[in-house]
Amino acid sequence: MSLLQEISDDLANCFAGMLVKKAKDEMESIQEKRPVTYTAPVMSSDPPTVTILEAPNLLSSNGDTGNRTWDAALFLATFLSTDGRHFVQDKSILELGAGLGFVSVFCGKHLGARHVLVTDASEGVLCTAQQNAELNGIDDIVNTSVLQWGTQDVDRVYQNGSDAVSYDLILGSDMLYEPRDFPALMSTLQDLFAHYPKLQMLISSAVRREETLESFLDSCNENFFHVERVLIDPRPEEEQLGFFHSTFFEIHIYLIAKKCRLMTNGREFLDLMLGDDKNTGGPKTCVSATTGQPA
Repeated sequence: MSLLQEISDDLANCFAGMLVKKAKDEMESIQEKRPVTYTAPVMSSDPPTVTILEAPNLLSSNGDTGNRTWDAALFLATFLSTDGRHFVQDKSILELGAGLGFVSVFCGKHLGARHVLVTDASEGVLCTAQQNAELNGIDDIVNTSVLQWGTQDVDRVYQNGSDAVSYDLILGSDMLYEPRDFPALMSTLQDLFAHYPKLQMLISSAVRREETLESFLDSCNENFFHVERVLIDPRPEEEQLGFFHSTFFEIHIYLIAKKCRLMTNGREFLDLMLGDDKNTGGPKTCVSATTGQPA
């Protein structure tokens, strides 16, 4: 081998090593968690804030989506801080697929939730969620529990809640990525709604693929869940006052209840959304969050 060839090989190896190190450093930077403070969309000289330890540069393509706060969660928190506050006040909350617990922490810190249980399939993510509860001074009312949909993990929810807690509301955001996950999600929802008769659910989802959303709504109908879309006029990004979120994808919020509950105690549910006892007539009725009337 010539001296020139040896030098060329050494340079190539050195360059390859530099590229690997650069890629590793960039990945570590993307995954690095740091405190991010979110401000609620409230006209006030001292608006409510939530500080979350997260990796804000994380991309969904990295497959580690639980380590940052996504737009659907910010949109759901925006709704809960304004028209949807009554869903949370003095209620016991259970969040599914909560990730770092941004929505849960906001409900516990500023919306008057009585008790909050943060659930996710990842123990590591839940450790950070518990840190976030402590960071915001509400670890006395926030608990965490591993919950893999479609498994007996749901028993941990009942044990965590004990006899003193009967959950009123399930929250979820950006949970509807893969239709293959829906049977397991439906199984868990069936268990939870059977255990807590007065339960309702609010789910917020960015509409990336219409067929995925339709598959979820069909799954709800097949499993005897009543679904109503809560209509909200989204603010353009330049007009948002807080919980700033992208409007690139349309985001929908749905209110879900068990159909058998509607038949036996329908007035309670429909009064909350419609202001009277009108039958909405189907699983996909749109309801305005501001007027309280069918769209």
